[in-house]
Formats: sequence, structure tokens, C-alpha cells
Amino acid sequence: MNVLKKLYGDDIPAPVDVHITRWQADPFSLGAYSYTPVNGRAEQREDLAAPVADRVFFAGEATSSDYPATTHGAYLSGLREARRIQRL
Repeated sequence: MNVLKKLYGDDIPAPVDVHITRWQADPFSLGAYSYTPVNGRAEQREDLAAPVADRVFFAGEATSSDYPATTHGAYLSGLREARRIQRL
């Protein structure tokens, strides 16, 4: 709140709710993001993004060939899947 007050002034309201992620404690991610291992293929990200029977669609930074391990990669992959669904 101190930083926000410096940016926007003292009159900003207090948060109504707060959600804190604990990715480092998640046994499935351990706070990690995807990476291509040594001898890995870039096409593996495309494999992860492949829809299943045009019913199940996958988005997320791990499915982004252009921007893996980034927030914008996750965002852009969501847009990609939305377009894919619209074409059905």
C-alpha cells in the first residue's frame, strides 16, 4: 500500500481481499516455469498446444513457441486458443 499511495495519493481505498500464491509449495510446479531441456525440440511446445479431438484446448506459457516462460507468452497462447475455438 505504501508504494501505491506514493503513486496515487493517500486517498486510495484499502484492498477488499488479497490472494497470495504459493507456487513454490505446489508439488506439481515447485514455483517453476517451463523450459526446453538440452537436446529438447522446440516443436515439443507445439505438441503441448495440440488440441484433443477439437474439444480440449491448451494454453499457457509452456505452449508458446515464441515466448516461452513469460507472462505475455501465456496471454498470447490464450488468445491463440480463443481464435482456435471460434473457428469451430
